[in-house]
Amino acid sequence: MVAYLGIDKGGTRHTFALADERGDVFRRLQHETDRHAGAEAELASLRVDVASLIKEASALNSPIEGIGISFGGPVDVISGRTLLSHHVAGWEGVPLRELFEGWFGLPTAIDNDANAGALGEWKFGAGVGCRNMLYVNVGTGIGGGIIANGQLLRGERNLAGEIGHMTLDPSGPLCTCGRRGCLESFASGPAIERRFAERRGGRKAQPLTSRKIFEMARGGDANAGAIVVETADYLARGIGAGVSLLSPERIILGGGVSEAGEILLGPLNELLPKYILPQAVGIRVVSAQLGYDAGVRGAIALAMGNYQ
Repeated sequence: MVAYLGIDKGGTRHTFALADERGDVFRRLQHETDRHAGAEAELASLRVDVASLIKEASALNSPIEGIGISFGGPVDVISGRTLLSHHVAGWEGVPLRELFEGWFGLPTAIDNDANAGALGEWKFGAGVGCRNMLYVNVGTGIGGGIIANGQLLRGERNLAGEIGHMTLDPSGPLCTCGRRGCLESFASGPAIERRFAERRGGRKAQPLTSRKIFEMARGGDANAGAIVVETADYLARGIGAGVSLLSPERIILGGGVSEAGEILLGPLNELLPKYILPQAVGIRVVSAQLGYDAGVRGAIALAMGNYQ
């Protein structure tokens, strides 16, 4: 049995998975990393873990055929270089694919985490069977991935799917990208937390996570409930524009914020028809099936197939 190695390199957590020819995971490894250690230390850690897993796969008579990497930031897919990490310093211009192929002698493919998440859900999760799909990842930031006519759509410069940086209000809050009023600045986890604090008059005695805010909304807290509906409306606007542009058959919501479940999905699906053509009414947003593993499963798909 041959094997494929998927790596999800996040800002504070690395996840590794070995999978068989069908993409079924038979070994999984995850550990926290020190985001302040820098890219050089992370590379050294990745090298040690991958070498260990290659040795383990060989002992199981399952030689690794390829490596796929989901990277938490923009990458140049053609050259295999990372352009920037949103969380860890020093990742600018790192030839990650070249390094891995030199270290391990195995073909290596890389992509950003949003595209990898879309691939993971499409190949192994809620998007199985779709030819046209929009994946939206809502967490610390907002990213997206597009499957169009059965292919991952990257666009020029690998920037397709950046739904989080769709401008909703040019005079709105400052976004991490440096512009104002992006969807991410209204509906990401930190944006939800900020808007809730503002609604309560800016009180900061006990900062609340978005997870806690959703819990409070379930419990009937009026302020939390209002923030959840506002968040659903912002997401509906962005997703609605995506529906008009792409006409997907399925919209999959992933990321940490999506784990809120029906308290968010309910109003989101109620509000979505306001922002799409009448002919598209009936399309619904569904929860991702793979949860946090969407990235590493997408990395496995990268290792298995020609998605470059």
